Amino acid sequence: LTGLQQAFAYQITVKINKAPNTKFFIGYYYGDKQYIKDSATTNAAGEMVFKGKEKLQGGIYLIASYDKALLFDFVVTEQNFSLETDTLDYSGHMKVKGSVENTAFFDYSRFTSKIGDELTPLEVAYKSAKSKNDTAAMREYREKIAVVEKKLTDYRINLTIKQPTLLLSKIFKMMRDVDIPATPTLPNGRKDSLFSYNYFKEHFFDNFDFTDDRIVYTPVFHGRIEYYITKVIPQIPDSINKAADKIISLAGNNKEVSKWCIFWITNNYETSPYMGMDAVFVHMATKYYNDTVKAFWVDETLRFKIMDRVSNLENNLLGLIAPNLIMPDTNWTMQELHKIKAKYTMVIFWDANCGRCKEEMPRLKEAYTKLNKQIYNGGKYFEVYAVSLTNVAEEWKKYVADNKLKWINVSDLYNNTKFRRLYDIYSTPVIYLLGADKKILAKRLSVEQVEDFINKGIE
Repeated sequence: LTGLQQAFAYQITVKINKAPNTKFFIGYYYGDKQYIKDSATTNAAGEMVFKGKEKLQGGIYLIASYDKALLFDFVVTEQNFSLETDTLDYSGHMKVKGSVENTAFFDYSRFTSKIGDELTPLEVAYKSAKSKNDTAAMREYREKIAVVEKKLTDYRINLTIKQPTLLLSKIFKMMRDVDIPATPTLPNGRKDSLFSYNYFKEHFFDNFDFTDDRIVYTPVFHGRIEYYITKVIPQIPDSINKAADKIISLAGNNKEVSKWCIFWITNNYETSPYMGMDAVFVHMATKYYNDTVKAFWVDETLRFKIMDRVSNLENNLLGLIAPNLIMPDTNWTMQELHKIKAKYTMVIFWDANCGRCKEEMPRLKEAYTKLNKQIYNGGKYFEVYAVSLTNVAEEWKKYVADNKLKWINVSDLYNNTKFRRLYDIYSTPVIYLLGADKKILAKRLSVEQVEDFINKGIE
């Protein structure tokens, strides 16, 4: 190394011919996003230097124009190398010095460009044949396309065999699905119909190197994890939780890989629009975010906020017995939720001054009458336990009387029952649907959705 190079932990020289005195950004991939790392301006010869006193995290990086348009990707593993190209064809004209990783990377880029040139006319011809319903021609072009695509597959396989430690090789391996063996025959003489799926699920990560933290800093890793979690695994909290634990276990002591997996899975299901997925968030937060070793990057303030959120959710997850509530009704008679005898019980948290609540109440009255045409074991088929959040008791009582709300109307103005935390109430209306055993069947629904659940016979 020269004296100048020794002064910096990394130094990447990029020369872009025909781009003098121009500002560029260097960025990197992390999960499904790209982040700017630094910027530099070329000199009169089109040359610029990115350097720093701490080593760059290995991964796929990018050069972008001043208006943040992507120009080309490259690999960071070596910390000192140079790239030279021009504006006519950034990747195709790239010259690399001092980087085995980037030599392989741009060789592959040029190869894919060549494959693209071969595929384009074949795909056009195939579409033309398809539009004419010419099955013979379609078959011919499919076969030719398959031959060209095999060249690309063979290139990737050969690279992973010859240079297995390259980041590009590890990316290629992650992209490949595992080969599934022949389906075995069961003792009853039939083929195991679930074998292929179970094998694929269990061996999905065979081609991943979880010991290499560079894989997180690529555009591929996120997509493969997301596919596995959201497509391969049934979207049932228990199944997702087991899959999440498996992934994090595979990440082991690799802090970067483990960190990303914990963060992404937790965040994905915390913000999920699908009912019941908060159980995944609770699992992830309790098992990992509450662990100062596993969640080493989380400060105490954030950890407190996350665990506080857990405390608002852990008692009202789907499948749990709903927290019992004992509140006074409009006659100050105490009414206990768990003593209601009905096949279905709706718990609704509402406010007489809430616009959306006023829209839902007429619908609820209609549903209440309709559903209770049926009888359940001597009790009601459908009961409503309506918890008022109206600040003034007289306003609540007046609304109930004026609108002839015949179900169980209760109120706890001072939150003595802690219902806000037990049921995660921060707005109105909020609706829970309980079964005969008071297990939570569904939550945060509209009245119309409640009817739909009941009519489908969900218990």
